[in-house]
Amino acid sequence: MTTITLVEDNDDLRQLTSRFLNSKGYEVMQAASAEELAELSGLPNVYIVDLNLPETNGYDLIRNLRSISNDVGIVVLSARDRSIDITQGYEAGADVYLTKPVDPNILIAALRRLEARNARTPDDASVLVIDKDRREIDQEGANIRLSEPEFNLLYQLSIAGERGLERWEVAEVMGMNLDRDVTKALEVRITRLRKKLRAGGAPDYAIEARRGFGYRLRGELRFK
Repeated sequence: MTTITLVEDNDDLRQLTSRFLNSKGYEVMQAASAEELAELSGLPNVYIVDLNLPETNGYDLIRNLRSISNDVGIVVLSARDRSIDITQGYEAGADVYLTKPVDPNILIAALRRLEARNARTPDDASVLVIDKDRREIDQEGANIRLSEPEFNLLYQLSIAGERGLERWEVAEVMGMNLDRDVTKALEVRITRLRKKLRAGGAPDYAIEARRGFGYRLRGELRFK
């Protein structure tokens, strides 16, 4: 299921858009501001972002989101319809710029186009080879060292398959103290591991966050 994070400060419009997207089979997380967005965990497949957010430059927010991931889809949904606004949106890193009010069918068409662009299968995705003895990502020109907890997590995620691992299972595999709230610390570790995978040629979404559940592996790992 494609996950969407909707960033819109108008409560009525945010709720209406979210319900519509839910009815089309999308899982939607909501944020009314950049501050609320920062409190959400996990990387969605697509961000839908309004430019007129409180105490935030919408273009800077888009640049920040794009710096986190080159693979995530970014859709601007804004009342700003001047050519200079649209140009700045694309230059900041948006994939699609839609103006309000938007035809719902056009929004869905844009989302489906992003889904098709980001679709990966084992045949066209990079296969990461991991050396079990050295705990390294064995890629041409890049042997990237994994810590023992990182290696263990990748191994367990590969076994878990499509289901993935619940958040507490991930924390346990990584040797974290389950008696405390480990949400933020876990996010830091996952982000660090994603960077290592990306350096080895994997896409940003190689470890996918599943809202309310945990994480799963997307793409193929081969242990030798």
